[in-house]
This record gives sequence, C-alpha cells and structure tokens, in this order.
Amino acid sequence: MKALVIDHIHEEGIKLLNQFCEVDINHNLPPEELAAIVGQYDILLGRATHLTGRIEKPLLDNFGKLKVIGIASVGLDQFDQDYIASKGIKLINLPGVNSVSVAEHTVSLLLCGMRHILLAYQQMKDSIWNKHGFTSALELHRKTVGIIGFGNIGKNVGYILRNGFKMNVLAFDPYITEGEAKDSGAKLVSLDELLAKSDVVTIHAPLTEETFHMIAEEEMKKMKKDAILLNAGRGGIIDEDALFKYLKNNHLRFAGLDVQETEPCNHSPLFSLDNFIATPHIAGLTYDALSRAGKRVVIECLEYLEIDVNAITPGA
Repeated sequence: MKALVIDHIHEEGIKLLNQFCEVDINHNLPPEELAAIVGQYDILLGRATHLTGRIEKPLLDNFGKLKVIGIASVGLDQFDQDYIASKGIKLINLPGVNSVSVAEHTVSLLLCGMRHILLAYQQMKDSIWNKHGFTSALELHRKTVGIIGFGNIGKNVGYILRNGFKMNVLAFDPYITEGEAKDSGAKLVSLDELLAKSDVVTIHAPLTEETFHMIAEEEMKKMKKDAILLNAGRGGIIDEDALFKYLKNNHLRFAGLDVQETEPCNHSPLFSLDNFIATPHIAGLTYDALSRAGKRVVIECLEYLEIDVNAITPGA
C-alpha cells in the first residue's frame, strides 16, 4: 500500500503511517505533476489550506488506485465533493479537531481586550510606566457573552467562559435547537437579542452568502456601548470598514480578530487603533491540535481501508 503526503502533516501521523504504508512526501508538487502520479497511491494526505483549488477537475481523471483523501483539518467547503465522490473516493476531514485550540485563542484575545494587555506592554517597551493608566479595565466575571455559531468551537468557548468566569452564555445559531443550546449551558436567542444583551460578542460561524457581512454597521449600532467584538470564525463575516468606524468612535470597547476579510492581511486601517488586535489566522494551529490531527487523519484513512491500526499501535 502506498501513501502520498503533499503537505506538512505532523510527524506523529507520518510515523504511524510508515508502519502500514510505503510513504512518499512531496510538499511542492504542481497540480499537473500531482495529477500525473496520484493514481499510483492508495492514500492522499494534505491540509485544506494547501489543497484548496487543487482537488478539482481534472486532477482525479486518472485516479487509478486512489481510494481515500485525508484532510488533516476541518473544512471541506472549498473542495468539489461531488467530483471526488464520482470517482468512488472517500474524502475524510476532522471536524472538531482544533476546537479547543481555537476556543482558548478566542479567550486570549478577549482577555487582551478587557485588560489592555497589548497596549500596556507596548507602553512599557516605550519606557512608560503607566501603573494607574488602565483603571477602565474590566472583569469578565458574571458578564454576558453572545456566541454566533454554536458548533464545536462555540460550545468550547461557552464552556470556558461559563465555568471559568461564571459568564451568562447566549447563542445564535439557526441550525441548532433550544434543547441543544440548553444542554451546553446556553440560551438560544435571536441575533438582535444577542447583540443587545451581550457584553462580549464572539463569532464562530462559517463564511457563506448568509453570513457575509452579518455584522455590519446596523448590527454594531445594536450592540452595547463598550461591548467587545471577536471573530475566530471566518473573515468577511464582519464588515471591517464599519468595525473601524465603531472602534474609532469608541462605541465598541475593543475588537480582536484571528481572521480577516483579505488574507494575507499586510495592512489595514484597523492597525492604527489602540483598541484593536489581530492575529494571522493561527487560532487552530497549536502543537496539540496539529499532533492530534496528524494521527487522527491517518487512523481514519487506514480504518476506512479496513486496516487494524491497533494491531501495531495499541491504544492509538
């Protein structure tokens, strides 16, 4: 059995794969070269960001013995799933594999905003000892968080904030039931109610036609003055021009984004504001999540091919 790895899969996954397959690793294959050789392999492994735009017609027209494509990350919406299925090939992804990492990063952004951490550190580097300059900092304790998108990540964010900070959790998600939200310690509400009642609004939804610029000027008007807005879902859900306006006029206290409408994002008017912080789409990329993803995608591909992984690696 042969496997082709065309992206950086964690070494723990590669080590496991080597126990069952002949493994070739090539991270720089142009699409035409990949199309020419992919039929020689039973398994193709990669990550969504690297494979976007590559697993499409006519890549798999000569699919040969390829039986399974493993994506060591979450999203599948960027792939032509009908085309892949038409070749009889199984497409495997890993929903929830980085949920804890993204949730913890979200809370990190939130604490930076509530406690002015980034600005205080920058002042210290500029030799400003401003011990009494941040008395507007706030506690999270018993405040209200509104979570837009209450899937795996949203639920993890709610769990941390509810149990760690005793926060009241509201959720907006048209695809879950009131009972599902209640079971996870949240109250399911309309978007308008969430915006009006939340001290913190955090987004963990996919980017679709429905969610594009879901949070724009009209929605920001409905938010509490001094509310915090976070986005670790997808860029484009927040209208960044409106966000700049509502941060600059201090209607919003702070915003923290791990995703931007244009990526890579090398310049933005938002960067000029002291009440804004951004990270370059790194929330899910921890050692723990990558290790978990590398091993799990290999295990699921092998199990699909009816290989007993535990025969060599007990407890894997």
